[in-house]
Amino acid sequence: METTGRRDITATAEETSSVELSHNLTTVTTEIKAYQSIGGQAIFEIGRRLKWVKENDLAHGEFGKWLDSIQMNQSTANKFVKIVDEFPNSESVPNLGWAALYQIATMPVDERDKPQKLDSGEIKKPDEMTVRELRETKRKLAAACSENQKKQDQLSLADKKAQDLKVQVEQLQRRKPDVQQVEVEPADYQDLKQDNQALNTTIRQSEDEIKRYKHLIADSQAELKRLGDLELNKELSTKQIKDLQAKSVNLENKIQRQEEQLERVKELSSFTKQASEEMDKLTVILSRLDITVVPDGAPLILNLTEIADKAESFAANLHDQIANPVPLD
Repeated sequence: METTGRRDITATAEETSSVELSHNLTTVTTEIKAYQSIGGQAIFEIGRRLKWVKENDLAHGEFGKWLDSIQMNQSTANKFVKIVDEFPNSESVPNLGWAALYQIATMPVDERDKPQKLDSGEIKKPDEMTVRELRETKRKLAAACSENQKKQDQLSLADKKAQDLKVQVEQLQRRKPDVQQVEVEPADYQDLKQDNQALNTTIRQSEDEIKRYKHLIADSQAELKRLGDLELNKELSTKQIKDLQAKSVNLENKIQRQEEQLERVKELSSFTKQASEEMDKLTVILSRLDITVVPDGAPLILNLTEIADKAESFAANLHDQIANPVPLD
């Protein structure tokens, strides 16, 4: 008799799953107690009615007390409602207990039907797992999602740095001198301009190199994902994973070194720009000097001589550094 009664309730649930529920709390309470006795797909119908009572305030603000009357706590009720929210209808609910169904309902949607590898080495679908195995699988998925997000954040940061540097370089290239050019210019003036052009070329080459490294990292990550999928079928060796991980780390280190080099190039480019501007100003001043009005040996002549000596010493040191560059640590 009991088996026949359960079949009748299940048949009734299938026929009425799309029908609006009763607004009579006593009727809903009776239905929930009936479904509590059979389990399985009835979990969906219990959750559906719990949600109906709460959303329509059939318990008149005393939902918690009403839950006590059907021997259910608030936490369990929330989990039943979550199962209803995540599964579109009773036919899509696996024939599991509510604890396992809740674990599946709180997994990413695209992972609910995929085979997963357990710590024991077994490969199971979520609806074949125990509650403990489902929790283990969810921890792994969360960890993998966190690691993937971390890598995406690193790539986004590298993109932003490269873009910021490109904007700064473009701004430097568009900036025009504040002084007018004159025919008289120091002997080192053109050399400084050529050095500045060479630095700009180095910046562009470094940016291209960073892009290339980032493409290589993306390729490595795609290959790691492919090999990770193959691991489910036991087709991946540990050595291949370690080699690819080492390659990815090596490329990330190269990007970091390139970014450090770009910072130094940027600093040198700024210095070259400032030096060019100052040389322009000195050229204008030099074209206006009239030394003939100053007596020989006057302090002004001595000061001008000192300036010329310092300029000559600076030029000599700059030529020496350009000819024999010493890299920083």
